[in-house]
Amino acid sequence: MSSKDIELTEEQQLALLNEWNSRPDDPPYIKELIELVFPDVPEEKRDGRSKYGRVVKKFLAERSLKAKVSHKHYPKEKPQLTEDQKEFITNNCGAMKPMELARMVFDDRGISPLDIRYKVLVDFLGTIDNKVKYSDVTNEEAIPEGGYAPPKSESRALVRVNKYVHNGIDKEKITTKVKKNLSTLIGYMHTFRFLHQMSTYVIETDRDLFESSFVRYTWDKSDLTQEEVDQYIVLSAEVVIASNIQRRVERLQQLLDQNAEDTEGRRMAMSLVEAINTAQTEYNQCVNRQTKLLNELKEKRSQRMSKILQESASILNLVELWKDEESRNKMIKIAEIRKKNVSSEIERLSSMEEIKSRIMGISEEEVLNG
Repeated sequence: MSSKDIELTEEQQLALLNEWNSRPDDPPYIKELIELVFPDVPEEKRDGRSKYGRVVKKFLAERSLKAKVSHKHYPKEKPQLTEDQKEFITNNCGAMKPMELARMVFDDRGISPLDIRYKVLVDFLGTIDNKVKYSDVTNEEAIPEGGYAPPKSESRALVRVNKYVHNGIDKEKITTKVKKNLSTLIGYMHTFRFLHQMSTYVIETDRDLFESSFVRYTWDKSDLTQEEVDQYIVLSAEVVIASNIQRRVERLQQLLDQNAEDTEGRRMAMSLVEAINTAQTEYNQCVNRQTKLLNELKEKRSQRMSKILQESASILNLVELWKDEESRNKMIKIAEIRKKNVSSEIERLSSMEEIKSRIMGISEEEVLNG
């Protein structure tokens, strides 16, 4: 059977495009692509010169794409850290592992221990005092292979918040309220429902999206009930579902654009259009569910907070007035005036017996003793 007798199915074409698009900075090798769409092909035939390799290369060439071949050398230039990157590493190395730092600094979740960028970062960490670097002695954040570990300390929870929330928390200005928020967030992220939901995500980007959504929704709400925590988990899961639907629509649209030019492709067009419309309807329904759930959560919390404020309005007002510098100064002045008036009244009262004694011509002692 020649390469002309082999045709890629729609699923195989989609798999190739997905794999290619997921690695924009590191195009896959031809061997990897052959293995992806022809998993049963023997090892010796997973080569660009085989009939399977020629079919894959032809498909890529039609889209102006070219996979890497294993026998060719691809030199990797050693990257240089910028001053901003060095500052970020120095400021966060006490709370983050080297791998976490590398993936954030270079904005690439696919970095592995063998990546040259990771090695560059580790080399720079070697120049930083060990006293300020992250210590893994407690193994607090040990993550099982393919698993997930929520933060167990306020410092780790702070890193998660600042990772997902713009202008999140200034670690130099942590108040009692912020500490309470971080402690509560740790509790939220250790519930069985949350951990179970996280374990359902195989793709790391889905897991990160779910975690980021949950953290952004709940990090500053230390008063949530268990039912509300569950609802925020559902809401965050809906965000992931919507993202996956969007990706599906984009893939289908790509297939529609690519296959509309030939006769066979036009035959597929109607089914692709129908699939896109169905996916778009699912997306709209998902967004509507998110909006409805978010509004319900906001309304519930608003009503509860309103009730709490009404019950403790006088105390809260007094505290707020004291926090305001101008109001506090006025209150201090009023207190001083009152103190002065009381003191004057005491002096006046203390001198009344003397006045009486003068009027009546008797001594103060006689007046006091009756």
